[in-house]
Amino acid sequence: MKAIKLNSFQLNILLDENEKEGFQLLLNKGVYCINCKSVCKKGVVDYECQLDSTNDIIVNGKCAECGHPVSRVMEFGEDKTFFKKASKFRRSIGE
Repeated sequence: MKAIKLNSFQLNILLDENEKEGFQLLLNKGVYCINCKSVCKKGVVDYECQLDSTNDIIVNGKCAECGHPVSRVMEFGEDKTFFKKASKFRRSIGE
């Protein structure tokens, strides 16, 4: 399986309400910036998401404080319900 770029609509379909809250929390307070040497104090901006081969979500964006590129793997693939939704999504787009 290859990584699939997700748009915001696809991400919304994959995440339930609790997962959406967790996703936003990680974006706002859970991504480390090596330039600032701390978590991104103002969150992450200009981000793109990918569903990786293990059905985790990879976020690549910029630190809102300094603009340095940042990345975070959000381990949703270990959740069986999410994994099933992600696998169904992959089949629906021919993956």
